[in-house]
Amino acid sequence: MCKTYDAIYELSKHTESDILLCFLRNKRIEGQLHMCDSKFHENRCYEGVITLKDAVVTCRNEDYVREYKWINIPSKYIETFAFKCCEKI
Repeated sequence: MCKTYDAIYELSKHTESDILLCFLRNKRIEGQLHMCDSKFHENRCYEGVITLKDAVVTCRNEDYVREYKWINIPSKYIETFAFKCCEKI
């Protein structure tokens, strides 16, 4: 399994926020981290894929913003990440 994937879900257990910020090349993605629960089929996650609810994708080089109800991100493409509670304002 991807170390980034493991780190995100492990750290999510110890943060005050479930809002994840991900950075992929020139994109910033922010959304509510979907928590996995293998007991229930509808809450099952796929290994190596981070799922965000109510996600906002922003391109750094352009004034491009797009919103998604759900978005799946292969964790191998995530360069950096942080939880909203850790973001410096």
